[in-house]
This record gives sequence, structure tokens and C-alpha cells, in this order.
Amino acid sequence: MRNQMGEVILLNRFTLTIIILCSTINFSQTNSNTLLFRTETKILHSNIIERDFEIYISFPVDYFQNDTIFYPVLYCTDGNRNFNMLSDIVNILSFPGNEIPKILVVGIGYKMNGLEEWGAFRHYDLTPTKIPEADKRWKETLIRMSGRNDLVVESGGAFNFLEFISSELIPFIESNYRVNKNDRALFGYSLGGLFTLYTLFNKTDLFQRYYAGSPSISWDNDVILQHEIAFSKAEKDLPINLFISFGSLESKSSIEKMNQMVSRLYSYHFPNLSIETHVFEGETHASCYPSGICRALKVVYK
Repeated sequence: MRNQMGEVILLNRFTLTIIILCSTINFSQTNSNTLLFRTETKILHSNIIERDFEIYISFPVDYFQNDTIFYPVLYCTDGNRNFNMLSDIVNILSFPGNEIPKILVVGIGYKMNGLEEWGAFRHYDLTPTKIPEADKRWKETLIRMSGRNDLVVESGGAFNFLEFISSELIPFIESNYRVNKNDRALFGYSLGGLFTLYTLFNKTDLFQRYYAGSPSISWDNDVILQHEIAFSKAEKDLPINLFISFGSLESKSSIEKMNQMVSRLYSYHFPNLSIETHVFEGETHASCYPSGICRALKVVYK
């Protein structure tokens, strides 16, 4: 029963995300003309996942004026949805106010023919374990939305997705753009927040800054907490900045689990660990996202 309740919460979150995305993105156009100023799009094939990814890149305001500067780089999941908002907020905070450093933003997106493919791809890439019951529910939701019965909806692809990021995407970015290899950040929200925590606990030093927004901690009976406990026994130090947020109108149990996880992380006494959490009062899973990005940028880059 507990696992089923967690899956219902995740399904409601997913459906709400779909509705928001439908209202903000025109999926008939996915070329670079739909993106922001000083951005470009690259198609990167993954031999690990055997799929093409659409990679969005936003350049700092002075990137093309001084070729001696190497910039911090921020990677975000769900690039089809998140990239425009995130890169715009980065630009607002970094220039002219200098509240955060100038950052090169990389959005990890998908080549797709419709919203339903985005839903299927992220369901696989961002989840650490396979849950057939959840797969069935996601597929039913996507079929109702699109009328397509040919979708392959499977979970449990986080290991491969992380390998794609570490072995294919990051080398591509660092070979073609002026970024600081020692200053990488990873931002993810909802299932992307779950994947952010999964990355933190399994390839800790791949990134130095992490934002897990409203992470789906309840996935597969809180399996991410098992990764955290196993990680704590292997790591000697944790030289990172981590920010986790929720809205106060989200699942109370998820907020409690976040607090318990953070308390355990502090109890390990990692000397270089910096953690900050925030619960946005009166906000839902959807409405606290823009505020979460603003706060996360100022926290992890302080």
C-alpha cells in the first residue's frame, strides 16, 4: 500500500508537470530559433543509451568578447522544459548585478515528435530502479494524452543516463566550450531532483554544486535513501554545495524524509559539506519551481 501511495503522488506530480509544460512550450518547433539570445542547439548521439539528445547551450554575456575566460558550467535535466527559464534567471542574476558568477548553462533535452515522448524518455532516464506498476500508470497517462499506443514506457535508466552525462556529454562540452572542469553544477526538479540525488550518492565528485528541487524521494519505497546510506559508508569527505527545496503544500512525508536525510548527512561530519534546505511557504510542487531556481543559484554559488 505504501508503494502504491507513493506512485499515486508521483503520477499526480507528473500529470501536473505535463499540463504546465503544454501551456508553456510549442512542441511543433524544437530548433534553435525558439531559444533565447546567445544560445545554440547541438544534437549529440549517445552510444550508451542509443538515442539522440538535443543539447541546449546558453553563453555568458561576455563569452565571445574574451577568449581567455573559462566559465562555471551548469547542467540541467529536462532541458525541453527547464532550459529557457533557468538560463534566463542565470543571466538576470549574473549581469549586471553580479549576484552569481557568469555561467555557461547546458540543458539536456530530447529530440522528440511530441510531448508524450518527452514523458517516456524522462521516466526512463531519471529513475534509478524499475517499477512495472509505475510504468503501466505512466503509459496509460501518456496514451490518454496522445492517443499513441506504440510508446515504450520503462523506468530504471538512471545508471545509463549518468554514464551518458559523465562519459559522453561532459567530454563533448569540455572539448568544445570554455568551461571550468573543476566547477560543474547539476540542477534537477521532481524526477530530475531524484536523479540529482542519485548522482550525488553514486558519482559524487562529478559535480561540485547540486540542486535537487522537490525530489521524488518516495520513488520505489524511498530507494534513494538506501543509496545515501551506502554512500556514507564509502565516502571520507563531501566537498560540495547542496541545496534541496520543497513547497509547503507538497507531500509532508517527502519533506520529513528530506529533513531526515539531511540530518544524517550532517551526522557524518564531512568537513567540506555545505547543505541548505528551504520549504517555500504556500507553494505547490509546480509553483515553487521558479523560486527554487533563484534560491538554488544564490545558495550553491555563494
